[in-house]
Amino acid sequence: MTSRAIRTIAVVGNGIAGWSAAAALKKRVPGISVALVPVADLKPGLADLCASAAPSIGDFHSDIGLSERDIVRRTGAAFRLGSRYQDWHGPGSGFFHAYGPAGFAQGQLPFAALWLRAGSPRPYQDYAPGAVLAEQGRFLPGGTDLPGDYAHGLMLDLHVYPRFLAAYARHLDVLVSEGTLAGMDVSDGRVTGLRLSDGSTLRADMYVDASNVAASLMRALADPDWQDWRQWLPADTLERSRTAPDPGLPPFDRVRAISNGWEATISLPACTETLRVTAKPGDAGASAVRFASGRRAQAWSGNVVAIGDAYAVIEPLEGAPLHLLHSQIDRLVGSLPDRDFDAIELAQYNRETGEEADRVRDFLIAHYVLSGRCDAAPPLLAETLALFAHRGRLPMRDGESFDKHSWLALLFGHGTVPAHADPLAVALDTGEAQRALADHRLHLEQGAAKAPAHSAYLKSLEASA
Repeated sequence: MTSRAIRTIAVVGNGIAGWSAAAALKKRVPGISVALVPVADLKPGLADLCASAAPSIGDFHSDIGLSERDIVRRTGAAFRLGSRYQDWHGPGSGFFHAYGPAGFAQGQLPFAALWLRAGSPRPYQDYAPGAVLAEQGRFLPGGTDLPGDYAHGLMLDLHVYPRFLAAYARHLDVLVSEGTLAGMDVSDGRVTGLRLSDGSTLRADMYVDASNVAASLMRALADPDWQDWRQWLPADTLERSRTAPDPGLPPFDRVRAISNGWEATISLPACTETLRVTAKPGDAGASAVRFASGRRAQAWSGNVVAIGDAYAVIEPLEGAPLHLLHSQIDRLVGSLPDRDFDAIELAQYNRETGEEADRVRDFLIAHYVLSGRCDAAPPLLAETLALFAHRGRLPMRDGESFDKHSWLALLFGHGTVPAHADPLAVALDTGEAQRALADHRLHLEQGAAKAPAHSAYLKSLEASA
């Protein structure tokens, strides 16, 4: 390390965001001391409330030295191949967003164009390995006889997972202060110390604000420039409930459109978790959590970087809060400056973090626009939707989190059909395309049937402990 290297980091916040950041920094940054400062009566962040996690959670766990098998076994988690969307275009309508590609390319012709040339004989999802496994209630992380790839995330038991993360961070020698945050000292645009409830002061080279929507440190430093997203994402109320477990344990969450919002059902071994997200004016009740979607103009200011809800608040459709949190932590680890905190480095971090948050926002907004629940779209999303509706072109923007396979699942799932064909597809015989799709579907069904039921696979993990 150089004499200007960051040697001490204080993480403020004892929710999933704080414990995740503390564990990652301690595990991944050599020779660094990490302390976590709890916040009294910390309001839960959306990452603390949404049990659905995208495939990126696997990379996060691997990076901090945790095996997925251990997490599932020790925290009561389940596997998630994607989301089944129900009633977004009226009662009985639906589609499945599976992680990973659908179908296969035929020479230079991508599968989406092949499927359209064949006349869309079955829903697009029916050619995605992950969706076929989910349809049969089966799961295997690899080694199936299915043609094609698929990915998976997790569904988390939020009564257990945060405690597991906290214990793991302590195991890594993250220091946890006895006192909670009582105040801070600020000088020349930087935090110089944290005043704790026990009368002590904790000083560090850098501070991570994981205090959720309170943003305790960022509010003292940064320009309060808040970018409000509520014109596109008006939901502002989250309610949770737990009921008896579903013996079938489907390896996906179900997201049903309801009046003024949506309701997600997440099946776990110990319970069924229901998440209700709506736009609800007036008093929402004592058990509800209120939020306002948007983000700060800057994630990093001086020697403070904000993560999770301290930076961006976004409704938990598609597991967005956890995904953004994990990506922010990964970018932070890879972007650590020295104690000079040069403006050019912070500007790059802020640009990349902002682009990513905006692209995740757009993916969520697309659900509302395509289902007729929102009339307007941000400019880049509007351009993407117009290009795709014209000839199936799908531009991938800087900062995209959702790959082209997820975008295609969303666009076709919501019924968008390009007005003009891909020129590469015009010469292909329609009958040949239909036969190729039928053959592929048959192989998918046969391959999926060889995988164990999701519930049986989870039990096999318990037995192998």
